Formats: sequence, C-alpha cells, structure tokens
Amino acid sequence: MESFKLNKGFFDLCVNIPEGGIDNLNDILLRLYEMGYRTVALNHTVNESAMDSDKKKKDETKQVTSVVPDPIDAQCPNLRKYDIYALVPTKQDMLEFACQTVKVDLITIKPEISGIKINRKVYRQAIARDLYFEIQYVDLLRPETRVAALHRSYQLQMCRVSMNIIISSGANNRNLIRSPYDIINLASVLGLKRDKIKSVILNECQLFLLKAKKRIFGKSVFTIEIAKKSNVNEDEEIGKKRRKKSLN
Repeated sequence: MESFKLNKGFFDLCVNIPEGGIDNLNDILLRLYEMGYRTVALNHTVNESAMDSDKKKKDETKQVTSVVPDPIDAQCPNLRKYDIYALVPTKQDMLEFACQTVKVDLITIKPEISGIKINRKVYRQAIARDLYFEIQYVDLLRPETRVAALHRSYQLQMCRVSMNIIISSGANNRNLIRSPYDIINLASVLGLKRDKIKSVILNECQLFLLKAKKRIFGKSVFTIEIAKKSNVNEDEEIGKKRRKKSLN
C-alpha cells in the first residue's frame, strides 16, 4: 500500500488536462502553486468503451470522470489505477443508482445536463455511503452555465448541506483559476456559510482523499499522530534545580 501524506496547502481536485501540450499544463500548475494550492488532481473525462479498453490505460492520470447515461454502464473495470473516480450522471435514475449502489468516490452534477434533481433522499443516501458531491466554480464563471450552476447549488442548500461537498475549479485554462480566498467569497452565492467554505476546500478535500483510498485497496485509511509529552515534569525539574542553587 502506498503512503499517504497529509498536506497543509489548498486542494483543487479537478483540473482538466488542456489541449496544447505540456506547456499549457505547466502554466496551470504554476498558477495553482502561486495561489497556495499544494494538491491537484488532473482529470480525464472518458466514456465507458475507453474505460474497458486495456489500450487506454493512463497510469499518470490522478482522476477519471465517467459520463454515463444508464445505471448498468457505471460498473467499469480497471478503476483501481485511478486515485479518484468521479461520475457525471446524465439521468435522474443514474443519479439515484449511483447514490445507492455504484462504487464511486465523487458525483459531479453538470449544469448543462437537464432533468437532474438533488433532493434530500438522494443526498442522505450518498452521505450514508461516504460519497461526495462536487461543485466546479468554472461553471459560475461561464455565462452559458452560470444560471444552471446557481440552481444546482441552491438544490444542495435546500438539502442543508454541511458535509461531503468539495469545491474544485474544473478549469482547463490558467485564466480560469481563482485563489482560495476568491472561492471563500463565493460562499453566499453557493448557498454555503462563509465560515464553512474554508473547511470545504481544506478539511473536506483531505478527508475525501483518505476515503477514496478505501475503494482502491478495500481498506479504510486513517492517520495516527503521536502527541508530544507534557512539559510539566520538565518545568518541575528545572524549578527544583533552581531552588537547589539558591539554597547553596
């Protein structure tokens, strides 16, 4: 089992690999680093035929997003090589099936896909299985998807979302990247409390990655931190030595 180190920086768990070669990707990664991001997931969006083909293995890919129209198409082989498996349902029954059964890490609701509704029942089923919902703020930057993205965020707000949600960029261009503090300012727009946003882009992402390891290895991941010994005894010893010196 590979090691997993905790990261104190910010997270962007969906950066789409851009067209134009390695230079464009390096520009995106450099901008993310300058803004304080330390953990980034590079995303490939594939269909089911690509997932089933051995010729399409991409060991360098950290995240794969699968767009599926029917429940039966969600059970894809060869997923253990990916750190994150995200699912984009295109129908309501696919969303419900994913929340109940599919071994997936993340559910991404794309605003351009109509007919999808997130209700409390669906949300509670997802939470019970440790599934996460993803909001991509790039949809709020684009005029053609802004209204629909706000509507999806409002649906999550009506479910009283306070956990199991992450915010990522979904960007494929360095100009679409925003700083973590810009994302915090989106709190009121997304329907989330301002004091919860920092936890969403820090703690929730960290916890999400730990839980994603369970799908890969079939085991839960946890960390153990050794607490430092109390300095009370040391202070007492120092005090005793000082008193002895004063008596002498």
